[in-house]
Amino acid sequence: MLLANKLPLKYLYTSASKDIFLVTVFTVIATVAHYYVEFPSIPIAISALLGTAISLILSFRLAQSYERWWEARKIWGAVVNDSRSLVLQLLSFTQSSDRQNVEIMAKRHIVWVEAVALMLRKRPIDITIKKYIAGDEYLVYKEASHAPLLIMQYQMSSLLSLELNSYEKMQIDSTMVRLVSSMGQAERIKNTVFPSEYQRYLHLSIYLFLGFISISLANLGHQWEILLLILIAAPFFLLEKAAEHLQDPFENRPTDVPVSSISRNIEINILTLLQDENIPGPLKPKDFYID
Repeated sequence: MLLANKLPLKYLYTSASKDIFLVTVFTVIATVAHYYVEFPSIPIAISALLGTAISLILSFRLAQSYERWWEARKIWGAVVNDSRSLVLQLLSFTQSSDRQNVEIMAKRHIVWVEAVALMLRKRPIDITIKKYIAGDEYLVYKEASHAPLLIMQYQMSSLLSLELNSYEKMQIDSTMVRLVSSMGQAERIKNTVFPSEYQRYLHLSIYLFLGFISISLANLGHQWEILLLILIAAPFFLLEKAAEHLQDPFENRPTDVPVSSISRNIEINILTLLQDENIPGPLKPKDFYID
């Protein structure tokens, strides 16, 4: 997730460098073509009208992408809340004789949260979570096709072994069901592809606009025409790239929902409730974003 401090120019340039290069090539070709082809005169007002229409479409595209990102962030906010509730319920409802089983379930939940984060980013199960579970159990999760779902199955089995009444089991079961639901919602965002035609047509429309504006600016000096077209194109492509990144919030990018940081905070919360002595610190930001 991008932080509030200023974005480095290198990141902004890298985001749209390919399109800026293509615009430069396109502009040079258009400038040379003016020497050999008699283009019809296009009033600047027509080009401006087309640019306004594309700006509105681009704004709508950006809003849709941010809505997907914000939905993903709300899902992980629900995971934080339900994770705290789960451990609080386990600690409050159980007797001292179940303390060991409760700690096993609480630490296994840390593994579940981390496994969901890794699954969404298509990363393998990290060996660092091995410290919270038995070695054999770790191998089962590592080889599973859907580790988080298998972990939750273990949690459900452990729940049945606790000395709880029907009401208490129902409350904990309800919290677990909400956690599984949140995982499914995050998977839906991850696996639902944003319509590529929409993005492709918008991209082509920007180049069409640049073609119109290059003809409208043909009377300027050619060096000024090239510079002006690049300056006009840059904001369009930067916003388009921002929308493209926001639409997929689990892709190992600086614009991602910070699932690693959220997972670490959940780990800290759970270990604090267990009064564990080995509590890690929160993840530190990486330059201008947090993972």
